[in-house]
Parts: sequence; structure tokens; C-alpha cells
Amino acid sequence: MSFQHPKDLILEAREAVSSASYSPKKLALLHTGITATASFVVALLTYLLGTGIGETGGLGGISSRAALETAQSILELAVSMLSPFWAMGFVAAALQMARRNDATPSTLLQGFRRWAAVLRLLILQAVMYFGAIIISVQVGSFLYTITPFSNQLNELVSQLVAAGTTDTEAMMELLMGLDSQVLMQIFWSMAPFLFLPALIVMVLLSYRLRMAQFLLMERPEFGAVFAVVTSFRLTKKNCLRLFMLDLRFWWFYVLDMVVLVLCYGDLILPLMGVELGMNGVLASFLFYALALVCQIVLYMWQKPQIITSYALFYDDLLPRQEEAEAEPESETQV
Repeated sequence: MSFQHPKDLILEAREAVSSASYSPKKLALLHTGITATASFVVALLTYLLGTGIGETGGLGGISSRAALETAQSILELAVSMLSPFWAMGFVAAALQMARRNDATPSTLLQGFRRWAAVLRLLILQAVMYFGAIIISVQVGSFLYTITPFSNQLNELVSQLVAAGTTDTEAMMELLMGLDSQVLMQIFWSMAPFLFLPALIVMVLLSYRLRMAQFLLMERPEFGAVFAVVTSFRLTKKNCLRLFMLDLRFWWFYVLDMVVLVLCYGDLILPLMGVELGMNGVLASFLFYALALVCQIVLYMWQKPQIITSYALFYDDLLPRQEEAEAEPESETQV
């Protein structure tokens, strides 16, 4: 089936989700619930370990403090490492639902079953993003230096050279003594050249890589490089269609951001003059728990349909790519 409009994709995804044998809402509840519970437990353990580190002062507590700091680092590293594999499981489930196949709780473990391929994809994507940022910043820095916007920075460098400042500490003292308004002007003149190109490149690259996760879940035996290269081929001339599909879910992304902001309610409300009347740590955990509950509800309500829409978009690109590759062959035969 070929979808000409994002609305058609969404309607097809809604029908696929509603006809699933295993409730997609239960699947989303299980997936998001485990993620939220793990996040809360890790936050609690991190706080307890941090409290323990603070209480092991003095030379006598060095060994205990080192052990607690190591445990805290390992815990945070383990969560950051396992999360992408768990997230990939719902991608596999959405792909099954889009094709009217059974998606069960066991499907959520697909990311762990294919951990080697997923790990290679994560590393490859990280290298690509890092390289894109470095290149865009280098190009932006060069463009900045050849424009009139860099005049203030050039004057500042000339002052440092004229003062004969070569020592790093002395240079920092000189910089700290400068007018803060001048430094802010230099920063804001550099920002469009350094941050804006990097942001644009990151967004464009993310759109070209969006289909790699679906490819890896469908064809893990071909590897991460195949997933990345094929994703670039599939999204060629289709990024705008993918962007239009994203716009259809703007309200979901806004609500997701609101939930994220809710995590910091204990910090935001006092700035608005609202007194919470409770311990700061307790307020922090209460708002964090409230945000996690809201996220579970939001994801259970809409995540299956949204991710399935993207899975259908992926399936729609496959025959388009095959047709595009077949056209030159047909012309050659003629």
C-alpha cells in the first residue's frame, strides 16, 4: 500500500493498533512502566549513594567513599547503556503491529537479542553525529573569522597579544577583568556561526538516520553499516514527507516536553513565588514521580499509534526505493 498523505499513514496505524491481538496499550504500559520504574529506582539509589558519600568524610572514609562513588558510576553507566536496547524493543513491536503480526511482551526484548548489531549502530551513529558537529563548528568558525562580526574578538586578541599574556592563568584573569557586556556581545556574535550550523546539520542527519532502527530490527544480519546506508537511500527526497508526519504529532511532542518540565517543578514553582511547604528532596522526588506517571499515561495512550505510523512510513519507503532503483535498469534495457 502506498500512502500519499501523512493522514493516511495515521489512519492505517490506528486501524493496525486497534486490530492487534495483544493490546498495544498494555504493551506500551509494560514498556514505559518498566522504564519509569527503573528510572525512579536509579534516581533513588543515586541519591542514597550520594548521601552515603557525603557522610564518609575524612581520611578514614576514603575506601568507603571510593566504593560508593564506583557503585554510583556503574549504576548510571548501566542505565545509559541498557536504555537504547530496551527502547529498540518497542520499535520491533511497532514494526510487527504495522504488518498486522503479533507483538507480545517478548518482542520488547528484541533489542537485547540483537545487542551486537544495536551496539554497532549506536556507536556508528555517535561517531557520525560527533564528526558532523566537529566539521560544522570548524566551518562556522572559519566563516565567523572572515566576517565583520569577529571584529570585537580580533580586538580582544590584539589586546592580549599587546599585553604579552601567554600564561593561561594570567589570560583568564585578564578576561575576567573585561566588561561582561563586551564578552556577551562577542559570545552572541559567535553563537549563530558555531551553534546554528551544528544544529541544522544534526537535524538533517537525524532525519537521514531515522529509518536505520527499523532496518536493523528487520534485517539484523546485514549489520549497522547496511542499516545506515540504506536509511540514507530511503530518506533521500523523503525527509520533507517525514517532517510533515512529525508535524502531525506536534501536540504529542509538546506534551512530552511539558512532562519533562514537570520533573523540575520543585525548582520552577519557587521561582514563580509558589512555596511548596515541604522538604526540598521530598519535593524533588514527588515531582519526578508525578512526571513519570504522566509519561506512562501519555505513552500508553498514544505511543503505539505514533511509532506504528513511523513503521508504516518505513514500509512505504521500501517499494518506492525498489521502484527508483529499477527505473535506470528499465531505461538501459530500452
